Amino acid sequence: MRTDRLAVLRAWLGARWSRWSLRTPSDVARRQARLWRAMAPVIARTPAVSALAGRPLAEFPVMRPEALRDGFDAWNTLGLTRAGAEAAALAGETGGSGEVRPGVVAGFSSGSSGRPGLFVTSPAERAGWVGHILARLLAAEALLRPTRIALCLRADNRLYGDVASAGPFRFLFVGLNVAAPERFERLRAFAPDILIAPTQVLADLARRTDGPWPLRRLFYGAEPMGEAERGWIAAALGVRPDPIYQATEGFLGAACRLGTLHLNEDVLIIEREPVAGTNRFLPIVTDLRRTTQPMIRVRLPDLLEPLPAPCPCGSPLTAVHPIEGRLEDLWRWPGAVICPRQVETAVSAALGPEPDWRVVATRGGVTVEADPDRVEAARSAVATLLAEHGVDVPITARGRPVQDGIKRRRVRWSDG
Repeated sequence: MRTDRLAVLRAWLGARWSRWSLRTPSDVARRQARLWRAMAPVIARTPAVSALAGRPLAEFPVMRPEALRDGFDAWNTLGLTRAGAEAAALAGETGGSGEVRPGVVAGFSSGSSGRPGLFVTSPAERAGWVGHILARLLAAEALLRPTRIALCLRADNRLYGDVASAGPFRFLFVGLNVAAPERFERLRAFAPDILIAPTQVLADLARRTDGPWPLRRLFYGAEPMGEAERGWIAAALGVRPDPIYQATEGFLGAACRLGTLHLNEDVLIIEREPVAGTNRFLPIVTDLRRTTQPMIRVRLPDLLEPLPAPCPCGSPLTAVHPIEGRLEDLWRWPGAVICPRQVETAVSAALGPEPDWRVVATRGGVTVEADPDRVEAARSAVATLLAEHGVDVPITARGRPVQDGIKRRRVRWSDG
């Protein structure tokens, strides 16, 4: 299968045009309403919601990602089965095409918690995704000159290969299973113009490097990044790392030229479910372009905090702080709620941006993990934060290297 470059170009032009034509939130709302009306035939072909075709969005059920995955057979328009799609996705990660039907490719998300998400895409959807992401992440001239793009994630899939063949690009994928020293050497030798990687990878590169990289843009996703860490990585690699918000449910947000994360409301409807005790919300996502596996009112567990004022870039798309964690990462005690960003800010102020650490809270106490020579400073920072919120629970300090899973989560809540 070859990427349809004309379809990619059309999607790229559409995304660039929307950047200039959508001037106000009312412009965005009118576009969303038009695209939602156009979704009626797709909904009619989706067994789970076919009876609601043509109805207002508010009449559709709000879905959890797990329920959508478990009900996969009823949430696609091609009569695909979950078993068949999962087999194709697994084959795609081990050298196969990933096709579950001619041209229709299955893949897994990076799997931030529990089982990875399953997605399927048609050639038109992949071309639209590629065109949209190129328009959001790269300058216009990137389509005209050779560009080296490097990506570090859990596993490769067909979407990323489509980026490589969409223009004058050289593409390097480095899996997270590659040892850190080898990963550094491969990326350094490739000398990417664009690098996209999780926070822990960029932090490791910053620790190993001896000078700035020849990067034009640098993006992070999949894991939170504090502001202190963002500044340190920028100084080490020579380019500010900007957030990208991508999930099984779609390409949800990207940074503007100022580095502010904006939600992609030109192709999505994102409703807000308030999180009690905070100014955060959970996004309820409806993708207005997915036709093979519709995503309608999918409630994600990501904590989003809107900026208190419009972004100076002038975009009418909602501006939010970079993703700080998930709903289950909130610290909650009677009368007190502490958000992951507050913990991140407090500990990073005490330790600096470079050291690694982890803090896990439960109803009965908090455990702080860091290198032995820094763990007491981290414990003291957490104690001060708890006292500011009127929380009196014991704090255990463990001076040992932090070991984490495939995704780094510094701030956690455990019900255990």
